[in-house]
Amino acid sequence: MVQNPYVDELVQSIISLCDPQKVYIFSMKYDLQQRVIGFKLCIVGDTPDKRKLEQDIYLSLDCQVPYDVVIYTTEEWEQFSVSPNTFAYSIREKGVLVYDKATA
Repeated sequence: MVQNPYVDELVQSIISLCDPQKVYIFSMKYDLQQRVIGFKLCIVGDTPDKRKLEQDIYLSLDCQVPYDVVIYTTEEWEQFSVSPNTFAYSIREKGVLVYDKATA
């Protein structure tokens, strides 16, 4: 995982909440003292309602550092993450895979 306790704790909470297939971190912002001041996660998993999952994450998982999530179903991820002109492809190529259920 990324060496940051806030990110690590949130990723573990997300894993407990929704049992994703993968979690990527694709953006981290730092202040002048190199402390994390914000980050973005991509969650890949099977969910019947991405909007509800996003709401559940934001309403039930608190973090001392501001964060954002982007959610793809497994089917969407398989389709979009291989197409070079998509955001999912950029996340897969440039982001850091912090959790993969297949290897956990």
